[in-house]
Amino acid sequence: MDLKNFKSKFEHEAVKIMRDLKIPGISVLITKDGKTLYQRSFGIVKKVDVKPATADTLYGVSSITKSVTCMGILQLHQEGKLNINDPVSKYIPFSLGLEDDPIRIHHLMSHSSGIPSLMTFYFSQMNQQLYKAKAPTFPMGNWDDFYFHINNAQSEVLRPPKTKYYYWNAGFSLLGQIIEKISGKKFEDYITENILKPLNMNRSTFFLKDLKDDQDVSRGYNTSVRNEEFERQERDLLTGPFIAGSGGLISSVKEITNYLLCNLNGGEFKGTRVLDETLTKEMWKEHNTNFARTYDEFCPNVSASYGYGWRIYDNFFGHRLITHGGQSGVSGGYIGFAPELNITYAQLQNVNWTPSHLMLTAFALLIGEDPEEVMPYYKRRKHYKSLCGKYEAYKKTISMEIIQKDSLLYLTSDNWFSKFTTPLIPRNDDPEVMDFYIMEDSGTMNVPFTKHSDGQITLDWERHLMHKVTTEKAEE
Repeated sequence: MDLKNFKSKFEHEAVKIMRDLKIPGISVLITKDGKTLYQRSFGIVKKVDVKPATADTLYGVSSITKSVTCMGILQLHQEGKLNINDPVSKYIPFSLGLEDDPIRIHHLMSHSSGIPSLMTFYFSQMNQQLYKAKAPTFPMGNWDDFYFHINNAQSEVLRPPKTKYYYWNAGFSLLGQIIEKISGKKFEDYITENILKPLNMNRSTFFLKDLKDDQDVSRGYNTSVRNEEFERQERDLLTGPFIAGSGGLISSVKEITNYLLCNLNGGEFKGTRVLDETLTKEMWKEHNTNFARTYDEFCPNVSASYGYGWRIYDNFFGHRLITHGGQSGVSGGYIGFAPELNITYAQLQNVNWTPSHLMLTAFALLIGEDPEEVMPYYKRRKHYKSLCGKYEAYKKTISMEIIQKDSLLYLTSDNWFSKFTTPLIPRNDDPEVMDFYIMEDSGTMNVPFTKHSDGQITLDWERHLMHKVTTEKAEE
């Protein structure tokens, strides 16, 4: 394994992402065969009171919590205190679903209940003022409010379980409620006593009050827009009872790696068994294959599915990856492991989102692949950059500009009556596609690019031949 090459390419991409997305801090820890292979923290945990990020820095992990919640459910299943095939309504006052095909516990664990988002996670974000609310305001102060909101959504149940993939945060809040009902303990206390403490995750918590005297805690940073430019604003980490089971854990890359090693070792960590090996591996099985999207940009030919709190990528360059991400509004990250390679990856940051390709880039490099050669994302990024710039027709009679915003190219023209901007839609999935089109009232109009043998780039715009007149600098 060429660690020098790994560090060069991985760190280049990490710093680029931090620069482009204005991320204060990211911590990363990778293990191989149970030993630290790579550890690096980038940036700071808090602005103004500048302090470097470390492997011990605590971040809100958000939806990375989901598999931890599933492990708690499976512990109770193992003890015979519940059965994951039981209807949810057997344990808590939950009334959604079809009478002849009830929603069962394992449907909540695999996002296969058939219930779409009911915005409960966002209500917690809005209650903590992480965002300026654009959605209607509903009461969400106690569990009566929560159950009223959920159980009033029967009109949203249009499909039987296991026929649709809807990522449903509220389902994991309900799993937390089931753990409370069966164990007789608060969800947070049960997880702490039965998972966190046995895994030596002694600083990990669900409560902000536990962080008061800790010397290495990140602040969260949300996103706001001013004058069409986004900026970061400091906020508390997201916590609260309604998101605890779906995304409330606070941890560090060092401690969450203990959890990854426990999974990789079939439910055992340093001689302590947390969950039966068969049940641990049940969490990684393909319990929901109804994915609406593909992941070919990052992992060509991969097959994606959802297990119990884990996302599974089969055939990631010949290997299997078990992963999950988290986005709380102010913090998050990605974790994963490759069972065949005995590798774990943990990344946490103090902003809501980073592109998942950073983790997948790391795995590709560790497998021995060059991401720029095998991941279409990198080819497309380089290609789109080469097409961006200013274009002019004969003797500068008209001009236009091609810019990139998110994953699309846009054409901007200001030659006639008014300035307009329109998206360029690619004709195919080739990462180096040259044929685009725009939508007009009368139909579509082709906008093909051509790269000539002398390096010149032109595009055809209706009756005009446009020559690219700016040179884009290579990525630093």
